[in-house]
Amino acid sequence: MGNRVVVIGANAAGMSAASQAKRVNPELEVVVLEKSPYISYGECGMPYYIGGIIDNAKKLFVLSVEAAREKRGIDVRINNEVTGIDVNKKELTVVDRETGRGEYKQPYDRLVIATGARSVRLKLPGSELENIFHLKFFDDAQRIVNFIDSEKPKRVVVIGAGYIGLEMTENLRHRGIEVSVVEMLPTVMGATEPDVHEVILSELKRNGVEVMLETRVEGYRGSDGRVRYVVTDRGEIEADFVLESVGIVPETTLAGEAGVRLGSKRGIVVDEYMRTNISDVFSAGDCAEIRHVVSGEYVYIPLALNANRGGRYAGNNAAVGLSRGGDKFGDAPLEGYMKFPGTLGSAVAKIFDVEVGKVGLSSVDAGRLGYDFVSATIKSKTKAGYWPKHPDITLTLIADRKTRKLLGAQLAGGSGAALRIDTLAVTLFNGMTVDEIKEMDLAYAPPFAPSWDPVLIAAGVVAKKL
Repeated sequence: MGNRVVVIGANAAGMSAASQAKRVNPELEVVVLEKSPYISYGECGMPYYIGGIIDNAKKLFVLSVEAAREKRGIDVRINNEVTGIDVNKKELTVVDRETGRGEYKQPYDRLVIATGARSVRLKLPGSELENIFHLKFFDDAQRIVNFIDSEKPKRVVVIGAGYIGLEMTENLRHRGIEVSVVEMLPTVMGATEPDVHEVILSELKRNGVEVMLETRVEGYRGSDGRVRYVVTDRGEIEADFVLESVGIVPETTLAGEAGVRLGSKRGIVVDEYMRTNISDVFSAGDCAEIRHVVSGEYVYIPLALNANRGGRYAGNNAAVGLSRGGDKFGDAPLEGYMKFPGTLGSAVAKIFDVEVGKVGLSSVDAGRLGYDFVSATIKSKTKAGYWPKHPDITLTLIADRKTRKLLGAQLAGGSGAALRIDTLAVTLFNGMTVDEIKEMDLAYAPPFAPSWDPVLIAAGVVAKKL
């Protein structure tokens, strides 16, 4: 057994894996192969860079190539694209576009696949027209910024009302651009509870955003090679440019061709130690499917913390295996292995002045999975009612009728609303019942909460319904 860990991909999961491997065993040779010129940047900050809230692109970058090489001892190779994985020979085929070296073979002892995801592209009539954008990588963000700065567009159609679509909607409005949002589902932000959904829609309307739900895009129409109209099943919408934000899919073509097992969403299936079905091959980040804490099913939830945590666990376990002589999939894990606890899908978003939070299962999820559940919604305040500014909060809890355990929660409200989802994430992670939640001792002071926090009120209402 040698002492080389190779990582494919150099953003959140990949660099977390590489850095953790070096921490565990500084003597390891750790190589990171990245096909783009960039490493370690905050994808979640890109809408705010486009909107001008973040005034300098350099602020998005967490770690430079030089710092990774010199301070962390990681052999980072940018513009090096992996084009093949041979799990029998334990080597990669790589094309080096940075130094002009061309194609070469890179051996590994342990491999971490952190290839991330790519944007879904709508292949519709007119898709070849100019000014149809996507947002996944830094180059995408820079193209949008350059276009807005040079062309001064007045109107955009955002296709897709997920987190990125709505965050982009806010930031494009901040740039003075009229926005129409087209979504084929009946709700924005996926399976959103009715009362929470109403708060979000109201805020979008208050800020002059046209939202067209249950509307299907059929194509594009333009002139001079540029998009001018988005064609839907409800008519045409004028547009100076278009943002397709209809989701991402895991980048797993190479892994699949190498025999790595893929799940229902085409993500790489990993066990609780981030191991794949191939000996000495691990995976993490937006290319992987992981276990949901509440349901126990394998899910594809590409969130930043899942990528960073998963990468750290994968890098740790790859390094431990090498330092102790190695093990194979299915063997008892070695001392020092880190067990990934799973995901709750905890997420927050800012939609103009409304904070939105989700964690665990929605009522749609609970019904699909066969739970006998109840849900309850309360409307309260994020601060004491007599405090000068006391924004509204709408909070929905979903609980299992048999066990009385919380299954999920969603909320929307003004300043101070969002981070209550973290309190509920802790209760979910620990399998608490609504009876236990309503008795929690949560902090109170007028600038921060009512004496009875909305979390306690909602838990009490659900307990009564049960």
